[in-house]
Amino acid sequence: MNDKTDLENRVVEAIRHYREALAAVEQLEQEDACALQALRNTLLDLGSAMQDEAAPSPKNSLLEIGSAAVSRSDKAWATLSEATARLDAIRLTLAALVQQLGYIPEVEMRAGDPA
Repeated sequence: MNDKTDLENRVVEAIRHYREALAAVEQLEQEDACALQALRNTLLDLGSAMQDEAAPSPKNSLLEIGSAAVSRSDKAWATLSEATARLDAIRLTLAALVQQLGYIPEVEMRAGDPA
């Protein structure tokens, strides 16, 4: 019976890790969407500025802003990719533990747990 309790505790802990990882991925998806929107807006502004032959100074400014937006989007994507890989690894671990246990135990929400 002790082995079953230990396995159940491991499943519960894996579920908590999965919830945390899922919340992190959801947050990073929002950050990535914001970064992508900023990049789109910058590209639209840059396109408008490029059509205006008389405004070289704003073009340079927009190019710098665009470069920063691309960098922000790249970083957000890389972080999101890493978090998604962690989430998938935790999911596989959880699935293996649940298969060993044969059922999914009841998991109480604790203060600070992601919903």
